[in-house]
Amino acid sequence: MPEIISKFKNEVGCNEAATIAQIKLCNLKLKQAGFPELPDEYAELLMQANGFSNEGVEVFGAEVKDNNWFKDIAAYNLRYFKSHASPWVLLGKDEYFYFIYEKQQNKYAIVEQDSVALEFISDNLQEVLSKFLRIED
Repeated sequence: MPEIISKFKNEVGCNEAATIAQIKLCNLKLKQAGFPELPDEYAELLMQANGFSNEGVEVFGAEVKDNNWFKDIAAYNLRYFKSHASPWVLLGKDEYFYFIYEKQQNKYAIVEQDSVALEFISDNLQEVLSKFLRIED
């Protein structure tokens, strides 16, 4: 996890670290609404930087007060899905794509917003985030 943090912190805008209480409250809200809880590795990432932003790409944080740079995971999912739960949780977005976590397969994915067509999928968080945040290796 440390290499992913140093890589992202050097190349993208990062929010301050999330607290354990913020992660727990976010997971409670997600669970109560029928969404998957955040995977442990994503929660660890948020405890280093509670959201990312790069060239119009947003990666959401836990219990963030929505602003122009960072969005809150639970609040965004509850607004987006309104009254129905989902087998996946939205973790980020840009103009055309969503960054999601799919619990059944335990994978992260990038999907088109309109069609939900799969663009990229992996169980490797760093791989998907690098692609989504447009960070070159």
